[in-house]
Amino acid sequence: MKLKSLLLGSAAVLALSTGAQAADPIAEFVSLGVCDAYGISGLTIESDDTCLSISGSVEYTFETGNYGAGFGSPTDFFTDSLVEWQLLFEATTQTDAGAATAVIRLNDGTENANGDINPEIERAYVSFGDTTVITAGRIGSIFDTVILDRSYGALNFDELDKGDLANSVATGGHGIQIESLIADGFSVLVGLENLQVDDGFAPNNENGTAGLAVAYDNGGISGEVGVLLGDIFDSADQVNYYARVMAEFDAFSVRGGVVADDTGDWIATIGAGATFDMFSLDVDAAFTEADEFAVAGEGSFGATDTIDVYLGAAYAEDAGIMNATYYDNGALVGETFAVYAGVNAEVVENISVNAEVGYVDYSAGDLVYGAGGVTYAPGGNFETGLSAYADTDDVYAVTFSASKSF
Repeated sequence: MKLKSLLLGSAAVLALSTGAQAADPIAEFVSLGVCDAYGISGLTIESDDTCLSISGSVEYTFETGNYGAGFGSPTDFFTDSLVEWQLLFEATTQTDAGAATAVIRLNDGTENANGDINPEIERAYVSFGDTTVITAGRIGSIFDTVILDRSYGALNFDELDKGDLANSVATGGHGIQIESLIADGFSVLVGLENLQVDDGFAPNNENGTAGLAVAYDNGGISGEVGVLLGDIFDSADQVNYYARVMAEFDAFSVRGGVVADDTGDWIATIGAGATFDMFSLDVDAAFTEADEFAVAGEGSFGATDTIDVYLGAAYAEDAGIMNATYYDNGALVGETFAVYAGVNAEVVENISVNAEVGYVDYSAGDLVYGAGGVTYAPGGNFETGLSAYADTDDVYAVTFSASKSF
C-alpha cells in the first residue's frame, strides 16, 4: 500500500471520528481502497496492482436440552456451546491475460481442554484466467452433486447427493480444476481432485478422482450433468454419475436430479413450486433403487404484509431417505408420516417470530411437538435469536444463537 494513501485515509477517519458527537453513535467510514477494477466488495486493501479482500463470519450457538438419543427418545440433560468462524483472504492481480488470484480460508478447528480453538486452513489455492479459469491447491470440489436439500416441518431431505450412495467417489481435497465458458450459459468443468497422499483411512482407500461435467445457467434454467471416476491411481475404479436441473417460468418452477454409482445404487428427486401474490406451494419427492420413496409438500399464505401462515405434510415409506429436523442424531427408520402448521410474523421492525406445531407418526410410536423462536436482525449482517422445542415424548431443547458476517 502506498504510504501517501494510508496517511490520507487515516487522516480522513480521524477527522470523522473527532467530529462525531456522543448523541450520534453512527459514524461514516472512508475506504482505503475501492478496487473497482476487480469487482471486489467488502474490506479491501489496495496496492499498485493488487487488491486484498478480507471477509469472514463468526457464529455462536448455545444449546441445552435432553435430545440426542434418537427421534422421540430423551437422553440425559446436557448443554453444548459451539463457536464457528471463518476468515477469508483473497488477493487479486489483473494481468493482460486474465486475473491472478490467491485464496486462503481459515476455519475453526479443534478445541483443546481450555476451550482454545486451533485454527485450520480449509482452503489454500491459486487461480488464473477469465473465461477459462485454472485453479490448483487445497480446494473444494468443482462438481455440485447435491440434488435436493429442503426441510418440511419435522422432516427434511438433507443434502441428498453422491455421499448417500453405496459406492461414493471422494472429491475436493488437493486438486487441479479447469472451468471454461464455451457458449452463452454453457461451461465445461474438468477436475483432478482428492490428490493428497492416501493414508489408508479414506473411504474405500480412494486415491485420486477425475471428473468431467457440463453446466448451464441462463434464462432461468440451470443445471449440471457429470461423471466422476474414483481411485484413478489404484484399482477400485469407482464411478459416480449425476445430473440436476432447475427451471423457472414466471410464477412456476420445476426441479429434479439423479445420482448413481456403478453398483446400481441410485437416488432420484423431482419437485415443483409455484409463487403467486399471496400464496406459494412447494412439493418434492425422492426415490431409490430399493423402492424406497418419500414425498413432502408445503403451502404458505400471506395473511397480512407481515404475517405468513403455512401448512405442510410429509410421508416416507422408509424414512431412511429423510432425517428429523428437530435435534435427531440419526436417520428415522420405517414408515413415517408428519403433518404440521406454523406462522412467521414480523412483530416490529427487525424482530420476527415463528411458531409451529406438528404431529409425527413413526415406527416407534407417535408424538406431538411444538417449536418457536424469536429473531432480531438490526442490520450490519448481524443476527441473534432464541428458540425452543418440546414434544410429548418429553424431549426438549432451548437454543441461543448469534452471528455476524463481514
